[in-house]
Amino acid sequence: GPAKELCRYHGRSNVRAELKHLYPDYADCRHVDDLAEIEADSKAPQVYPNTIEGLSRFRRDFGDAPGIESAPNAGETFADGARVTVNDAFWRPKFDLWRTNTVFDVLHKLDERSGALSNFDRVAGGEKGGHRGPHFLDGLYYEAIRGASDYLARNPSDELAQLVDGAVDRIVAAQRPDGYLHTGVQLGNAARQWELYNAGALVEAGVHHYRATGKTKLLAAAIRFANLLCDTIGPRPKRNLIPSHSLAEASLVKLARLLKDEPGLAAKAGVKGRPDDYLALVRFWFDAHGDNCGLPDWRPLIDRPDLSRVIVAMSKLTERPHDPGWRVSLWDYQMDAKPLAEYQSIEGHAVRAALLVYGLAAYGRETGDAETLALARRFWHSMTGRKMYLTGGVGAKADLERFADDFELPPDAYLETCAAVASAFTSAELFASTGEGKHMDELERVL
Repeated sequence: GPAKELCRYHGRSNVRAELKHLYPDYADCRHVDDLAEIEADSKAPQVYPNTIEGLSRFRRDFGDAPGIESAPNAGETFADGARVTVNDAFWRPKFDLWRTNTVFDVLHKLDERSGALSNFDRVAGGEKGGHRGPHFLDGLYYEAIRGASDYLARNPSDELAQLVDGAVDRIVAAQRPDGYLHTGVQLGNAARQWELYNAGALVEAGVHHYRATGKTKLLAAAIRFANLLCDTIGPRPKRNLIPSHSLAEASLVKLARLLKDEPGLAAKAGVKGRPDDYLALVRFWFDAHGDNCGLPDWRPLIDRPDLSRVIVAMSKLTERPHDPGWRVSLWDYQMDAKPLAEYQSIEGHAVRAALLVYGLAAYGRETGDAETLALARRFWHSMTGRKMYLTGGVGAKADLERFADDFELPPDAYLETCAAVASAFTSAELFASTGEGKHMDELERVL
């Protein structure tokens, strides 16, 4: 059982300590074979460290071991949600409420109260100034369309379809001919720090809206923006940029997956699809973590109550717009203080970090890159095994909305819902890659 896998992975010298940790009364535990027999049966007398190199060495020597590493694309496929009916007494009333009330409420509040669609209208009309809401409001509305589209796939509704189609018309009208779309910047009221998050949310919305309805208008806008990102960001002489708020990584993988599944779709939408370029850009983003100028130095600023304002101001002071290779540091806040492979645990802003791991998992599954998948699994184990509450909440610290240290789980934790949702996305992606039930266990915990 698990004891033999411990022997294979950790080596005989560490088995006693590991068994004592897992089974405090292991000497009398009927789930464990005789220790001498287990040690004699061990094929791994040396230790394989929990790093990409260690896992690669283990795989080379012994192949894939259950519970250690599974090969990409060896997992499960989720059923098409449009073909699934939920009729149980617990979930069905909730689905009905969300479908008939909540989804409309969210779309109306983002528009009427926050002014999301009015921003697109002002851009389309050639106006300047007067941007309403936060600079990531575009992305929030795109994510609402993504969710609404999933409801349309399950329960077609003329009322909801008309509401979404009207919003799509107003959004696309604001897009520049080159594909750029960020109303805060276009109205002259915002820095560019949210443009990659907004772009990723647009891509997500375009993919989900097409899958639900077969309509390509929003998808075409998403492809145009994705193509612009590929033309602009990458190794020199392109710009060295990574998403300051992850989502675009997993979104571009999802777009590449769709266009490879349906090779003629982009042409049908009137645009040029570049799925290989999207995957190459995602790879660049992962590799570019830690490749920054090292400024600003965030460490002395952590306890300041005006931290966010100070960081933005310092970042502007250290920007060099005319040097494409120069990039300010996003520090551990976005796991950018060093290369991702050097991080042994998930760190930083809980939503951003969990979405980053979601992107790693999606890329690993799509490309068959075992090292990227192993990195995603490392961070997933760190999150679910050392930094998650029994409720599935993650992100204990209110300051910077971040992960705390291992096993630091205070009772007054922050636990943003977005972070839990992002962790569920990651669990679903890893289950699809590996077929291991533990990932579904954590998805269900969050639900």
